[in-house]
Amino acid sequence: LPRVPEYVRHARTVAAALAALPGARVYPEPPHTHQFRLWLPHPAETLNDAALALAEKEKVWFVGGWQETEVPGVSRAEVTVAGPGLEWSAEDVVEVGERFLHVAGSLRD
Repeated sequence: LPRVPEYVRHARTVAAALAALPGARVYPEPPHTHQFRLWLPHPAETLNDAALALAEKEKVWFVGGWQETEVPGVSRAEVTVAGPGLEWSAEDVVEVGERFLHVAGSLRD
């Protein structure tokens, strides 16, 4: 509980970095808590498969728990920034996010 303010501050950094990914949307922007939503223009199954593939290959967990939305081809996930997430810089988030999207793209092809 004492670290929650630190988590909230870092969630704003992470959300801004994720918002820079192609087609990404975050809400709320900036986050009010250490949790926020992320939307990406890919099917949920593809994003969940990409998260698992990235974890298996690189031992890095990006974002999981993707769900379909009412907009075809757009999925959303809840992002929670906590202890381990504090180690990720904005640059780390963008770098891993780009690799995640590359994996997702290769799964769709």
